Amino acid sequence: MSQHTHSSTDSLIIRFYSYRGLTSGGFVYPILTVHALSQGLDLAGVGLAAGMFFAGTLLGEIPTGYVGDRIGRRNSLFVGSVLISVTHFGFAFADSLAGFVFFWGFWGVAATFRSGSTDAWLYDTLTDHDATETYTRVRGRATGVFYASAAISALVGGALYENWSALPFLLAGVLTAIGALVVLTLPEPAASRSNQGFSLAEARTALVSVVSNRTVRSFVLLSGIVLAVPETVEVFVQPVALSIGFRPSTLGPLYAGLMLAAAVGSSTADAIGRRIGVGRWFVVGPTLLAVVLLVASSVHAVALPVFFLSRGANTVTDTLGSTFVNDRVASHGRATTLSGVSMVHALVFLVARTAGGAVADATSPLVALAGFGCLAVGAVAVIRAAADPFSPRSTVRPEQAD
Repeated sequence: MSQHTHSSTDSLIIRFYSYRGLTSGGFVYPILTVHALSQGLDLAGVGLAAGMFFAGTLLGEIPTGYVGDRIGRRNSLFVGSVLISVTHFGFAFADSLAGFVFFWGFWGVAATFRSGSTDAWLYDTLTDHDATETYTRVRGRATGVFYASAAISALVGGALYENWSALPFLLAGVLTAIGALVVLTLPEPAASRSNQGFSLAEARTALVSVVSNRTVRSFVLLSGIVLAVPETVEVFVQPVALSIGFRPSTLGPLYAGLMLAAAVGSSTADAIGRRIGVGRWFVVGPTLLAVVLLVASSVHAVALPVFFLSRGANTVTDTLGSTFVNDRVASHGRATTLSGVSMVHALVFLVARTAGGAVADATSPLVALAGFGCLAVGAVAVIRAAADPFSPRSTVRPEQAD
């Protein structure tokens, strides 16, 4: 790679990092569940409303993945950022279960405009610059920037909420809108431009690749189950923290720490993948999380360290999983294919969050999470015994022909 090309790539990546940082929405993370509870929702209601995020994902993934391949990765990221900005403004004034169900669902639809297109834009842009070997590192650092930005804004989110409950949501909406403008400075990768004639038949082919490829199929299901545990943990961080003495104003520093844990996890994913292997991580990660959740269900004092571990493990799993799948799908229709992957994950997360809220109401959040953690470990063992995506024959990469 020439020095000029290297400089050009660095410039693009810096702008991509800026976009990720501006759209983190960290102001709302420490107080979103608190805000819902303050408006009269119980834990089951919060679990239901939060689960609607993934119902929205299920509704939006395929259409928006197809749109991403039709209009381009960059344009899809722009639309997604604008809609997420609107979502933050809506949460500022939601005051009923129906309102939270609607805006969490709308958020899920909005997020699908960038779920597949974000990774697709990055992977194909690196392909244009002959630098796909840097994908895991760049993607991990971009996610680290996202969470570092979220940590900084989360520090003050709780304090702002106690002064005016709408303020954190309004600030998140404004910064996300600025991030949408940054997206417009990014180019379309060549693979995206080649998709301008992307047809519905080709979209169907891209989606079928998720289920017809044995390796991708089993890995998508396995990774969805593993990720469902920390995704469900997120719903209960705030009620558990409040139950052990936190106030909304002190949730900001807690969430800043959680975001930094996520950033560390994402940034170290490449090293973890190289040192212990992706296959081993998908055994070690969920098993460790299940063990500490079991301990926390009996010894509540260790709940906070468990939340930190969950955040870090989540981003390691997500980053390694993204690389694993991207290495095994073609560029033509990549956003649609990745949206299909996200759709499977969304279905698993929807069931986990909705069931988690009901079980938590009947028992306690930590007992529910411990049970989910153990179920995930068992499910991983069954999937790997039936169709191990990490076996030597399964991990051969297919030809990346467009």
